[in-house]
Amino acid sequence: MRKSFQPRYFLASIALLLVVVSLYSASAIRRTQHELTRQLEEKGIALADVFETSSRNAIQGNALIEEMIAQRLLDNARLIDQLLLSRPPAVVKRVSAMNRLQRVDLLDRAGRPYTRFPQSGGMMGPGMMEMMKQNPGSEEIGETHRRMMMYMWGRQWGLPREETVPTPPALKSQKFWEGSLFGVAIEARSFPGIIAVHADADYVLNFREEIGVERQIQELARQPGVEEVALLGPDLAVLAHSNPSRIGEREDDDVTRQVLNDHKGLTRLVTRDGGRGAFEVVRPIRLDGSRLGVLKVALSAAPVEQEWARDLRSAVVLGLAVLLAGALGMGVIFYIQDRHLGEVKTLEAEVERRDRLSALGNLAAGVAHEVRNPLNAIAMGLQRLRGEFRPAENESEFARFVDLMQGEVKRLNGIVEEFLSLARPLSLKRDAVRIADLLGEVTVLVKADADARGIKVLLDVSSDLPLAHLDGDHMKQVLLNLVLNGLEAMPHGGTLMIAASARGQSLILTVEDTGEGVPADLLPKIFEPYVSTKAKGMGLGLAIARRIVEAHGGRIAVESQPGHGTRFAVSVPLDPQPLTSKSSQDV
Repeated sequence: MRKSFQPRYFLASIALLLVVVSLYSASAIRRTQHELTRQLEEKGIALADVFETSSRNAIQGNALIEEMIAQRLLDNARLIDQLLLSRPPAVVKRVSAMNRLQRVDLLDRAGRPYTRFPQSGGMMGPGMMEMMKQNPGSEEIGETHRRMMMYMWGRQWGLPREETVPTPPALKSQKFWEGSLFGVAIEARSFPGIIAVHADADYVLNFREEIGVERQIQELARQPGVEEVALLGPDLAVLAHSNPSRIGEREDDDVTRQVLNDHKGLTRLVTRDGGRGAFEVVRPIRLDGSRLGVLKVALSAAPVEQEWARDLRSAVVLGLAVLLAGALGMGVIFYIQDRHLGEVKTLEAEVERRDRLSALGNLAAGVAHEVRNPLNAIAMGLQRLRGEFRPAENESEFARFVDLMQGEVKRLNGIVEEFLSLARPLSLKRDAVRIADLLGEVTVLVKADADARGIKVLLDVSSDLPLAHLDGDHMKQVLLNLVLNGLEAMPHGGTLMIAASARGQSLILTVEDTGEGVPADLLPKIFEPYVSTKAKGMGLGLAIARRIVEAHGGRIAVESQPGHGTRFAVSVPLDPQPLTSKSSQDV
């Protein structure tokens, strides 16, 4: 019988399940990754929004405070200029110390220190007229007062503005502001030159430390997951940074310049030093239509990558679990289907066998009916021949010849009876049968034949064996058929074991011999009609035995190995009524 289970179908189902699970896992992983990236983006944008608003306000305040400091320095410069009109230059040191100025420079128009002051008195004393005569062009001071030059340096947060009067090139080339953190310069009225006032560096640095932007950046950078915060000016120079050592550097990359020029923010995933992933938010900062700079917030992508890795592992484990469960489920389904198909094929074979036996039985019934009538006539003729036509001579030879013909007629009649037993429906007469007694009767019937063949018959019946509801005569016929087959299989002697036991709600009867066994090619069809291992056998005994057992709702099976004997097992339902008798004897 061809196997119903096909491995290629099972493997194809597993492959299809693997594809479906892989697609689902990949889709779930991608959704998780997108969701984590979206959450990181929302966090970065929220932080950038908060910092942008606070930075804009802080820059406005810082610019205002810087203007106030610059105005204070201008007031000091104007005060010094006014004092120099009536007092000696020594007053500059007193004003500088009193107002906490770093220094005050009095420079001529070429940017060199101015030293030609009168030895005593103010600038408007007698020496003033002499100085104006010795310095042609000083008569233009009145015009300069109307168009005073003002120059400021070190301003960080204020908006760019034009100078009142362009700085002379000679002064610019001197770079008199170098080494100074913050200051202003004005055109002097008291002498032909400028007054440069430098703010105290410590004061300005403390101010910048307290103005709020740097502090806000430092506090923002301490937030979990924030790697870097930078505020860039319009020239992309770093105005404030979470790493103070980066202040003053330039970050002139294409993306930052694009944000500055297009006034549109963007978000992106970048790889930082060391291969670390980061999510960067770049936003332009504008105030009253003026470009204040660019804000950059970099969030660490490590938590997202770790969460994604955990989700990846979970998805892989879940996918493998689903795949394993699916494979086991399909294996069970294929196994059950294979068993079901096997049972279906067995039933189909059984139906086919029964149909074949039925057709054979019907044929046998017809043939037997036609044969029995001539046999009866022959038997009657032989009887008359024996009684009415005795010969005068050779009477003994005549009698032997008639006996031989009657024996053959009897043998043919037996064959016809076996045919008829296959064709006739069995009519069972069930009754409570004690199995020990039934097996005892069988052993008594075969004892003489077994002794003649030198065969030892053993009987083993379980002590708790209940009564069985069977047709005793038909079951005896089954056992006699099996026992006689066993005896014939041991022409040189041996052992025949007859046993009975209960297994659940079934009675198990076994007949086992130590004979030559059944050839492997005949074993699968040993219960079919006309299959026999005996030279003169018709092959109907086991077919009839099987028919009787199946009529009782049972099964008969055979196990055999050539040269190691044969074992027949009969299983029929019984009625559980245990007995206490024990029959185990050597017959």
